Amino acid sequence: MRLQDELREILYDLRDEKFKIFSQKLISQPEILGVKTPILKKIAKDLARRVKSEDLVKFKPFFHEEFAVKGYLIMLLKDDEVKFQLASCFVKSMPNWAICDQFAKIKFKDVKFANLLLKQCRGSDLEYEKRFYYVFFMSGFLDESELDGFLRDCLNEKDDRYYVKMAMAWVIAEIFIKFRQSALRLLETKKLDKFVQNKTISKIRDSFRVEKCVKDELLGLKI
Repeated sequence: MRLQDELREILYDLRDEKFKIFSQKLISQPEILGVKTPILKKIAKDLARRVKSEDLVKFKPFFHEEFAVKGYLIMLLKDDEVKFQLASCFVKSMPNWAICDQFAKIKFKDVKFANLLLKQCRGSDLEYEKRFYYVFFMSGFLDESELDGFLRDCLNEKDDRYYVKMAMAWVIAEIFIKFRQSALRLLETKKLDKFVQNKTISKIRDSFRVEKCVKDELLGLKI
């Protein structure tokens, strides 16, 4: 049985109509069957024992859950080179922010493959592939020495699409919490996109990890 046929049969048996209706309000595309994330992860782990990389190449997801399981299967691969080849194609097919953000947790043993994927996504014209650049960086950066080039990218970003700008605001807010001075210097320039600047400040102010006096001072940096 083909991977897609086997997976769809499994997913159909696990559908939850109430969860489907709830989820479809948050994620408009593609169609959702209504299977929760922990179950999808378990399905992927079970399938990973016997699914080959050739099966993943042939697998063309249609439902949201199929995209999720394919992403998890790629993430579970041990061979960095094969994982990168499949990931570099998968990021072009991601249909929504949820699949993007789940897949952005992908790990490579060799950092060169992570850097190649970041470079590819940084130059993309696709909304979710570009979003992946920001979300993947947030989950993968290790120390302040990596931030200068990334923050310059944020400053120079001209992409006006909603999910790209939301990702930028999210990651800059996280950088502020971990490396305050680097992010603060960026915000003080007031040269970021207006939406990104103000949304970043809003996200920082929502955090329990930032003191109230600092949150109040940040209001003066809104555009």
